[in-house]
Amino acid sequence: MENLSLELKNIEMNFGNKELLAADYLAVYQNDRIGIVGRNGQGKTTLLNLIQGNVAPNSGKVNRLVDFNYFKQIEEMSDLFTNEDLDVALLNRLSIPINTSECLSGGEETKIRLARALSDYKMGLLMDEPTTHLDGESIRFLIEELKYYYGTLILVSHDRYFLDQLVTKIWEIEEGSINEYPGNYSDYIVQKEQKRVEKAKIAEKANKEKQRLEQAIEQKRKQAKKMSTISEKNKNKHIKPDRLSSSKQKDSVQKAVQKSAKALETRVTQLGEVEKVATLKPIRFPMRQALEMHNRFPIMGQTVTLYAGEKLLLDRVDFQFSLGKKIAITGDNGTGKSSLLQHILNGGEGVTVSQKVRVSFYKQMDYKLKDTTPIIDYLMKQTDYPENTVRSVLDHLGFRQTELSKPVCALSGGEATRISLAVVFIRPSNVIVLDEPTNFIDIQTIEALESFIKHYPGTVVFTSHDQYFVEKTADQIWKVTDQTLSLVKGDVYS
Repeated sequence: MENLSLELKNIEMNFGNKELLAADYLAVYQNDRIGIVGRNGQGKTTLLNLIQGNVAPNSGKVNRLVDFNYFKQIEEMSDLFTNEDLDVALLNRLSIPINTSECLSGGEETKIRLARALSDYKMGLLMDEPTTHLDGESIRFLIEELKYYYGTLILVSHDRYFLDQLVTKIWEIEEGSINEYPGNYSDYIVQKEQKRVEKAKIAEKANKEKQRLEQAIEQKRKQAKKMSTISEKNKNKHIKPDRLSSSKQKDSVQKAVQKSAKALETRVTQLGEVEKVATLKPIRFPMRQALEMHNRFPIMGQTVTLYAGEKLLLDRVDFQFSLGKKIAITGDNGTGKSSLLQHILNGGEGVTVSQKVRVSFYKQMDYKLKDTTPIIDYLMKQTDYPENTVRSVLDHLGFRQTELSKPVCALSGGEATRISLAVVFIRPSNVIVLDEPTNFIDIQTIEALESFIKHYPGTVVFTSHDQYFVEKTADQIWKVTDQTLSLVKGDVYS
């Protein structure tokens, strides 16, 4: 039997009057690989801090039987370490500089912090969004390193491919509760869908029973009312003595019917309010006639050359982006993906953009909102879609209707990011450009974004290191390697 690494007993954590986390009992063993999922703000990072001992629960006990290294989502580089703390061979395999922490890209900073976490071996490892800023090659490297990690691994991630490759259990945090599911992320999704279907069947059965009881009650009431009317008529007539017993019998039957109706009402009350199982309908983004295009290739490039300072990013590349297609631009960090998007948006040298193109653009870190306007008003000022469409978009992004009066300046970073994504899709456009839209958003928001892209009638051009996201949304995949841009999936003429 495997050794126990961690126990959580009768845990309660509150934030003000709100219960943030609650768990009766959770046990973690030596070789467990646990992925923590849930919407932003549900307490995933708090749970890691609780396990590490950085915060204490309001009640309950955390029993740590091994020491944990902790890879934090955000950490200041200057206070982290000296180079002597790091495994040089690991740094070399990660292809990062070892002599400075200045002027590093986000991906390089993440790699150095990963090297620190993996250089100091302990029997437990906590990781909070370790794939942020990493390119595909680095993510694959990290997966291979963690596959051979001997110990307990608990991680928070919105990268579904990463979770599928590594974890053997999922902890889902939903409305304060921590629910455990065996298997990887794909297994978890299957189990969640089975639970949803089963819940829908129970709700449907309960609704039918409630309707049957309400119909029976109505019939009993009508029957009792009819008997009452007959009794009143008989009282006003001259009734012979031998018919009095018959009248009393009818009164008794009437009372029995009324009693039966009350019993049925009690059964309806016991059923309570039947909880509806939420099913989100796909959003339709109708294209205004003025924004319709017929140019087969609204965006084209011919012998496009790009530099970053003196570094050559792209060397005389050609491309044609097809009308109405969902187009992914992939490649490692620093190869020029974001620079290419900006070059297209600027109408740079070698780029031809149709005169009818109207772009809506989302860029990385595009979430700093200072407006004091309520959410719904803020969005309605930027669209010509009807309010019910805008509310549906917000519903898909996890906003309750009661939250839509909140001013946008009071939103958290995660909430503001979701609002920024909403704006991109409701703003009048026929081309959407998204630069790394899956960074810093939870899995539910990524799935909503996938749905938006699928149902958007125009052309979408995006960059992303999220392999699942690219595979699920892209009709065409272009890859930047060695200063070239090549089509690796799809056909520009299809």
